[in-house]
Amino acid sequence: MTTEQAKPEETPNLTPGVFGQFLAEHDIPSTRLPDSTGVETIEVEGKNLEMALKRLRNSAETRLDFLVTVSGVDSADHIESVYHLWSYEHTKEMVIKVRVPKTQLGADQLALVPTTATYWSTANWHERETYDLVGIRYVGHPYMRRILNPWDWEGYPLRHDYKQPLDALNDKDPVSFR
Repeated sequence: MTTEQAKPEETPNLTPGVFGQFLAEHDIPSTRLPDSTGVETIEVEGKNLEMALKRLRNSAETRLDFLVTVSGVDSADHIESVYHLWSYEHTKEMVIKVRVPKTQLGADQLALVPTTATYWSTANWHERETYDLVGIRYVGHPYMRRILNPWDWEGYPLRHDYKQPLDALNDKDPVSFR
């Protein structure tokens, strides 16, 4: 192995994109992340999410008025809530991420992120699905409960620490009836 191969990859110094500059002009801090398939991707803190979304949706400059989806990701060191936004007027899109470091979470504690259901009714279902599968609790959500799994389901199936229960469907016993 050469010394060039042994060097860790450096994260490129990303300058703010159009939407990151817009948020900075309105005193909303954000961090540029590597683009997601050519789409500007930024990170905001949970406490700034509401104001960032309100500005991006209502401003004539951006008019990101359509929430395409809300999803969750369980990474090695953080849990993130991901928002894909679209502007019909400007035909532009962007991705916003809210990351919660796992070091801030205690055992059996869920990541807390403010709800966006008060701005987009679509978020109601998407946030419930993300809660159900990834275990992100959306603070202020009008009806935060499981939507896909039974109400008494234990764990969050898309988390790395999830343990599949043994039951009639998941039994690996070679003498079972399946």
